Amino acid sequence: MLLCLLMVGCSSIDDDKEGIEKVKVGDLVPSFSVEMVKDGVRSTFSTAHLTGETVIVFFSVKCGDCKRELPELNEYYLAHKDDPGFQMIAISRAEGEDLVAPFWEEYDLQIPYSAQTDRHIYELFASSVIPRVYFVSAEGILTRILIENFDIEK
Repeated sequence: MLLCLLMVGCSSIDDDKEGIEKVKVGDLVPSFSVEMVKDGVRSTFSTAHLTGETVIVFFSVKCGDCKRELPELNEYYLAHKDDPGFQMIAISRAEGEDLVAPFWEEYDLQIPYSAQTDRHIYELFASSVIPRVYFVSAEGILTRILIENFDIEK
């Protein structure tokens, strides 16, 4: 039983096991807007205003894979944040500001984030398993999807 739980990673016991993937490479990114925190300032991120390569990350502060991958994603963000049109946002899966803000500080993360208290935005993309990273073109097309353990530079 313990082995089975370890193999599931950061998916939840109550996750819908049918149709984990709701989008795939080549699809249009689902439409959404969220409040985000970037450099301590609140603003709005919207898929209606894509300006170049956009990276959308879904995470949980309780997820071991997320704790391991977010610092690497942060390095990617720092390396590309000044690229023309580049955007990146990390969106929590049902964790509010009270959990996300201290986590961001503890791990010294600079990626703009959006603390979501429910799974509404996450469920536009998938029904289980995190972390997830979606690369989106300026035209709104999903160009790459990474799930759980990954090498961001490949």
